[in-house]
Amino acid sequence: MKVIMNADDFGFSKGANLGILEGFQNGIISSTSLMVNMPGFAHAISLMEKFPDRLHVGIHLVTTVEYAICKDLKTLTDETGHFYHDSKKVANCDPNEILREYQAQMDRFLSTGQRPDHIDFHYCHTPVQVWAGIQLAKKYNLPMRAGNKDIETLCEKEGVRYAPNHISDFYNQDERHTDVETMLGLLKTNLEEGRSCIEFAVHPAYVDLPLLTLSSYNVQRATELAVLLDPAIMEYIRANDIQLVSFNEIE
Repeated sequence: MKVIMNADDFGFSKGANLGILEGFQNGIISSTSLMVNMPGFAHAISLMEKFPDRLHVGIHLVTTVEYAICKDLKTLTDETGHFYHDSKKVANCDPNEILREYQAQMDRFLSTGQRPDHIDFHYCHTPVQVWAGIQLAKKYNLPMRAGNKDIETLCEKEGVRYAPNHISDFYNQDERHTDVETMLGLLKTNLEEGRSCIEFAVHPAYVDLPLLTLSSYNVQRATELAVLLDPAIMEYIRANDIQLVSFNEIE
C-alpha cells in the first residue's frame, strides 16, 4: 500500500513550517501543501530552496483565512480584503471570482521559481472550489486531492489525476482522537481492506503566535506532530511494506 502523508498548511507560520520540516526529516510526512497568503510564506519558500530534494510541495488553495491575493472580490472577502471564515459563503460565491483568486494564488507560487506537485484545498471542499481546482489541475497537468468518492468520480470524468481514499479522520476535534493508536488503526484498516493508495490530511506544527491568533485548530497541531514522529508508526510502516510517497507517484 502506498500512503501520501500530506501536511496541510505549509506557509501558515514559521512554527507550522518547522513542524512540517521535522516531520519530513524524522517522521512520516511525505508531502505538504503551501498557503501563499499566510505569514510564513516567505519562510516556507526559503526552506524549499534549502531542501529542494527533501520537500514535496503542492499548493493549498485558500478561501477562508487571512487576505485574498485579488482585489475587489465581492462574494469572497469583506471590505478589508480578508476572506470570510464561512464555508457557506464560499459555496455561494461567484465562480469567476474563486477561479480568478485561485489563479492568482497559483501565480504567486510560480513567481518564486518553484512549481507545485499537486493541488488541494484549505478547510472545505465545496462544489465551486472543486470546479475551480479542476480547472487549474487541467491547465497545469497536476494531480488533485479528492476529498470524497463524488470528487474522485468527477476527477475521472475530467481526466484529472487524483489521490484516492482521502482520510481526514486524524484530526483532534469534535470528539476525535489524535494518538498513535488512532494512526495505527487507520493504517491497519486500510491495509486490511486492500487499498493500493490512501492520502492523509494532517496538520503538524510547533505552535507559535500566528497559529494561536489565526487558527482555532492550534495547540492540537503539537499533538499531531508528536504522533507523526513516534517511532512505533514508522516501525509498523516498515514491517508491513507500506510505501510513503508524494503526489508525484500518482499515475
